[in-house]
Amino acid sequence: MTSAPTRPDGRTFRGDLDVPPGLPRGIDLGRIANKDKAIAMYGRELVEKLTDHALLADDYAYQAMLDFKDKSNNTNWRTFDLALEQGIDAVDDPSPGLVALFAELDRIPDWVDFDQLYRGAVAFWRAGPIVPPVLAWATIAGGFSMYSATRPVLFSGRLRQSDKVGTRLIESFRYVVAAYTPGGMRRFEEGFRLTAKVRMIHAAVRHSLSHSEVWDWANWGVPINNLDGMVTQAGQFGVKFIDAVQNSGFRYSDRELEDIFALSRYVGHVIGVPADILHTGYEDARRKTELHTLLELPPDELCRDVVHSVIAYSVENPPGDVEILPGPIAKFMTTERRLALAYGLLYSWIPTDVLTALGAERTAWRHVLPAVRPLVAVAHRIGRLLPHDDEKTAFDILRTFNAAIEVPHGQKAVAVANPEEVHADIAANKGDMPVVARS
Repeated sequence: MTSAPTRPDGRTFRGDLDVPPGLPRGIDLGRIANKDKAIAMYGRELVEKLTDHALLADDYAYQAMLDFKDKSNNTNWRTFDLALEQGIDAVDDPSPGLVALFAELDRIPDWVDFDQLYRGAVAFWRAGPIVPPVLAWATIAGGFSMYSATRPVLFSGRLRQSDKVGTRLIESFRYVVAAYTPGGMRRFEEGFRLTAKVRMIHAAVRHSLSHSEVWDWANWGVPINNLDGMVTQAGQFGVKFIDAVQNSGFRYSDRELEDIFALSRYVGHVIGVPADILHTGYEDARRKTELHTLLELPPDELCRDVVHSVIAYSVENPPGDVEILPGPIAKFMTTERRLALAYGLLYSWIPTDVLTALGAERTAWRHVLPAVRPLVAVAHRIGRLLPHDDEKTAFDILRTFNAAIEVPHGQKAVAVANPEEVHADIAANKGDMPVVARS
């Protein structure tokens, strides 16, 4: 068994690089709610283990980011991209941090079965036309209803300024679609590449916020921390996605659930969630997601701004002008109707108390999905009994989605956020976040 990779100073990675001293334990951070109830329901050991990770983050990527800042070596975004495209051996004299990061990226855990991951990706998309609106409105927009997950995105203003929302939304779609494309998470495929790229962008955002006078450590913990990274994969693109699809009338088999959560587990591994809190399967993901939800503060005005901004933009400007609604529905939908429909559907996909806190309009469209759900369920059951081709269904939806989010002129470098632009926006506090008083 090989020893854990070390930092350039010889210490093993702990997840606390650049974390200031004197902070409370994770369970005592201002962002943690209902801790006594959580301990009573889930046990102190699990609650403290997960909340401790609000003060820990991905030091493999972060150390590589620190190497980028050190001009005494030749490690930078260009050499990172080279290692990502061709392997770490293609880089001349890579820094210790970059070597350690790629040792992690190239390590395939013994639980990974790429055939299972392929099946999981097919299952993820095989519900067909309902998947794009679930992803856009329930998963991505709805994910920003979480108080803690919203904090790191506020400072750049990219999800609060109308001229930036579209770019940010399409970048999110590109990453998720690529990662959940069948076969996309093999080492040199696009899903793996974008997942690793997003991992480094997270490190860049963490670095920018860690050195910002507006980041509130005692309340929020580490920017882009392990706890929130875990629930993004286990919850946002796992449990909450599955629940929204199944609340629409579809049903996943036990095997499909195992396969989908094996895929989201590997995406979590590649993006830097540590093994000791990374979900191990469907039931573990649900348990950790429900605990995280219990520990969350209610959505605040900033959450409301972001959620409404994302939904309004996706309704008024479908990604790439390609419909995310099924064709027969889209034909008679004005922008006003689309917005009302989006909020109506959310009442079947997101808990009512969350929507109330977000100030979501209770449109008449909220009755539509409950009314048609029995018909969808019957059609789904019949369809599963008849000959069907889930792989074709998945790739048909992916073909449409990829047309909507295609990178301009094949420019792979702009598939996801430009870290230098994000850093500049954070440094300028374009989100107009208040400065935190320091003791």
